[in-house]
Amino acid sequence: MSDREVQVTLIQLDNYGPWTGTLGNDREHVLQILQANLYSSIQRAFADLGGLVFFNRFDEMLAITNGITLEQHENIKQAIEGRIPVTLSMAIGVGHTPFQAQQNASKLLQQMGSAQSSTRRSVMACERTLSLDNAHVQVMHFDIDEVTRTFTDHASAYETSLHVMNLYAELMKLFEERQVLMFFQGGDNFMGIANGLSTQEVKSVIDGYRAKNVRLKCGIGIAQTARKAAELAAGNLETIRLTNGEQSILSTTKL
Repeated sequence: MSDREVQVTLIQLDNYGPWTGTLGNDREHVLQILQANLYSSIQRAFADLGGLVFFNRFDEMLAITNGITLEQHENIKQAIEGRIPVTLSMAIGVGHTPFQAQQNASKLLQQMGSAQSSTRRSVMACERTLSLDNAHVQVMHFDIDEVTRTFTDHASAYETSLHVMNLYAELMKLFEERQVLMFFQGGDNFMGIANGLSTQEVKSVIDGYRAKNVRLKCGIGIAQTARKAAELAAGNLETIRLTNGEQSILSTTKL
């Protein structure tokens, strides 16, 4: 575990379930369009400030927001709310691991009322924010070897997704024990958000899957902001690909 901390922002739609009921039964396409547009807008807003946003559930997101101030959060919230039919609530949590930080953010928002309450509207909950001087985040970018050749080009699309999603669920559970947040990033890619996790611990997970004939690659980047750490992780993963997997894991520190 690193001495430096990480900041995580929990983003929830307010009173979303009851609101969806007002749309009638022919509503699913409307909800999917809203959720996709909302994610795009929130991702762009936080990325412009060095953050990175991840789907948790589609009406709820988690963002790694090191160095992003309370005022900047308020500005993002107000701008997004002007384009959607419901309000947003946010809570900023800080911890030595991303898992701890999201726990703290969750507790803060829960104290402000239920997400389905008719009274909770546009809350911003925060005990403190984290300056970049004290911030640290470790991004792990995982890729499954040869999914296209072994699954996509031979199995059905749904069977391929089942294989990938089963692996994702396993990785989420394995890394939860290490205080890491794991997210599916599309295709055969997963992203883990950590702080101070050793390269050896990551390698042990990769080696465990290799023994089961599942080959994973992982690029790791460490930086003050999530966006920079993800950039470094992606660069390391690309190096692994270019060397035909001579190494299964590469790590870069950029503070």
